[in-house]
Amino acid sequence: MLHLMAETVKKDLRAARRAETEARVVAAATELFLEQGYAATTLAEVTRRAGLAERTVYVRFATKAAVLVRCLEVAIAGGPERVAVAESDSFAAAMSAPSVEKRVRAMAELSGELMERTGPLLAVARQAEATEAVIAEMARAGRDDTRRALTGFVRAMAADGLLPPDRDLDWLAETVAVTGQAETYLLLAGTTGWTAAAYRDWLTTTWSHLLGQPSTPRG
Repeated sequence: MLHLMAETVKKDLRAARRAETEARVVAAATELFLEQGYAATTLAEVTRRAGLAERTVYVRFATKAAVLVRCLEVAIAGGPERVAVAESDSFAAAMSAPSVEKRVRAMAELSGELMERTGPLLAVARQAEATEAVIAEMARAGRDDTRRALTGFVRAMAADGLLPPDRDLDWLAETVAVTGQAETYLLLAGTTGWTAAAYRDWLTTTWSHLLGQPSTPRG
């Protein structure tokens, strides 16, 4: 019995050390990626910034691309847990609110918060897509997930009787999905200087007009 307890404690300690190591790597890598971009950042620099032995980092992350993937996962989830946005409580609330206005505001809020956490790192990822297959695949999967989530968002409103039956549902769903893509946010941020909060407000207004529900100013 004592032997089993000791083994459990050892496993817990190892898991805690792995989690601490990963957190230090992610924090250091995120800083460096945002400071100097993808190409200029090296794993050796990440190791030094994290204050870890080089072998420790290479054992956990074989490549720089793998480090960026984990940085993005943490930013998307808002923490180390691997939780998909579509499985979050915020997404569930946006899908089940009692009116178009409340659903739009909730989903726009979720999208704005997501871009605030991930926007700068997503811009770094775009630098790496052309040369890193794993980053390109993550970006493709992210676009597919966003499209699936937001077209489902619109179709759920129609199924719940919140949209007029004569609307072109396919066009409406795809248009809402395009406006919610990360590339749309990055384009707007790059050309207008908009913050994530400004993007959230734009989504609220745009989706409200598209869905036939005039928006009211915040505050």
